Amino acid sequence: MTIGSDTAEDIAATIAKRCASLREQRDLSLQAVGERAGLSKSHVWDLEQGRSRNPTVDTALRLARAFGVSIDYMIGIGTEQPDLHPDALRIACEIDALLRRKT
Repeated sequence: MTIGSDTAEDIAATIAKRCASLREQRDLSLQAVGERAGLSKSHVWDLEQGRSRNPTVDTALRLARAFGVSIDYMIGIGTEQPDLHPDALRIACEIDALLRRKT
């Protein structure tokens, strides 16, 4: 799979970098990201470490929702993050995760 000139491995590397960066920016643990995204803590760690060379679209979408960014940003097509205060974004993501658990 390619997007422009990016290979699946390039996209996986972008997801890894952005996941680690967003997790750090939002001061989230691996466990918290996993819970928000519906992924295991170890899966999030493997993604961040580049051990998952071909993450699924579902995984990328789950991570994007967990961090409150677009799928385009998560996979490297877009470069802009939402222009929200970090605490507002954190609260919005937590509420979204809670609401998704109830459905």
